[in-house]
Amino acid sequence: MRVHFKVTGPLVWLDEDGGPNGNFNVHDYIRMAREHYEKVGLGADYINALIR
Repeated sequence: MRVHFKVTGPLVWLDEDGGPNGNFNVHDYIRMAREHYEKVGLGADYINALIR
């Protein structure tokens, strides 16, 4: 399976007053991919071949 995600900005969580309370961005996706690839035996550096 090949998946393509096009992330054009961060996800920003807001508190009850509408102020920013956290975020999730492309760097978080890359970190999660590195952790997964390491866990399944491909090695964390495998992600480098997938990023232009």
